[in-house]
Amino acid sequence: MKKGIYTFLLLAAVLASCNDSTVAIFEKTADERVNEAITALKEDLTAPTNGWKIKYRPESGSGSFYVFMKFEENGSVRIRTDLGANNGEFFDQIITYRVDNRLGLELIMENYCFFSFLFEQDGATFGAEFEFSFVNKTPDDALVFRSKTDVSDATILLFEEAGATEADNTLGTELATNLNILASDLANFAPSIKLTYTNKDLLFFISLDNFKRTLSFTAAVRKTNTQITQTVNFGTPYTIIGDSVVFDTPLTGTFVGNNITIKSIKFNTLTDGEINVCADPIPIHGYTGVTSSNDAIIIETSLLDAKGAAFATLSDFYFCPLGNIVDNGQFVADKVAEDVKGAQAMQLYYNYDLGGGPPFYAIGFYIQNTNGTVTFALREFTPVLNNNNLVFNFAPDFSIFGSQQTDANIDNINIYLDALADGDNTYVFEYAPNVYEFFNPCTGWSFVFINANQ
Repeated sequence: MKKGIYTFLLLAAVLASCNDSTVAIFEKTADERVNEAITALKEDLTAPTNGWKIKYRPESGSGSFYVFMKFEENGSVRIRTDLGANNGEFFDQIITYRVDNRLGLELIMENYCFFSFLFEQDGATFGAEFEFSFVNKTPDDALVFRSKTDVSDATILLFEEAGATEADNTLGTELATNLNILASDLANFAPSIKLTYTNKDLLFFISLDNFKRTLSFTAAVRKTNTQITQTVNFGTPYTIIGDSVVFDTPLTGTFVGNNITIKSIKFNTLTDGEINVCADPIPIHGYTGVTSSNDAIIIETSLLDAKGAAFATLSDFYFCPLGNIVDNGQFVADKVAEDVKGAQAMQLYYNYDLGGGPPFYAIGFYIQNTNGTVTFALREFTPVLNNNNLVFNFAPDFSIFGSQQTDANIDNINIYLDALADGDNTYVFEYAPNVYEFFNPCTGWSFVFINANQ
């Protein structure tokens, strides 16, 4: 009997204990617990005296940006970066931020800023973000966030406490500005940059993407004999640290007889220069520097592109949608459609086989007429291709194929052929595999043609 009483009393005690625990768990409402979590994260964000340092890589394959952020309790955050776009707008900004809790704790940048700008690149497909989900706090008090909208391969941001002078010593704002100046010398989409060794018989042709922070080496050439060329297919993401561009992957190998290793380039002085192919000289820039192997170099804007001439042997037929026609940075598809009624695209026939006759060279427009017929209005030409400089030597009149009756004013096609070929100054650049930009630096017009045979 006593044993039964003791068992009953023990069970009652356990139940009472469980009831007390249950009450303790639910003594705070869900809103209260959420507010506590938000407050705790805000306290963590605002705690460091010098704020946080982040090495931000928006997507795999891109380079990285150093970002320094100082959060304040009043909801403002100072963001310092080395992104040189928009005339340095993103070097030092103060915006508002918000910590929220929807499906978890989130950090949201409320105003247009560095993160917003990168988010917009490539039609908002770059992979950057301005809303981040909180992941956890590490044992050494770093904060981990994850890009909120990445479907896969989400970007991870590690917030590490910054040192007192770390931002000043790390952010290469002057270098970022000068690289943007260099890349903007010409109004084309695929600017070619020449990297020349001072004490070696070597130069490289490179391309630079300042937004994605990627660098590509496309060709190596002998300075003393530019006909000696070696194709180079090397690309690397990079990071700017102070006055240096640091490669994620070093370039190493033998190029036109020179053993070369480049892990980074330290830049010194931006210089002025000019290209003299037009009636008025085109101002350009050069940037002196030293590679990680202590070789003096200069990089400068160039109209040469060692891969540009490859269009001539890659395909015999190219097309250029109206949306790929650009006048000094302005897309002019609507103007073209107005001038050449029914125009659908430009077409380029280069060494095209018409069947038994001489090779066919012609450029013009494919036109869809309102009666359903199609007209091909083309000017034939005799090409002279010197490196990547294409001279057309046009026939005096148009050749009309398909319907001889068209809604278009054929003479207006010359507006665009003149913009392309004026002064025999058409330069061809490889924009991407199977895509070539035909650019006239004297008129500022670009026509981006796509290989129709791929």
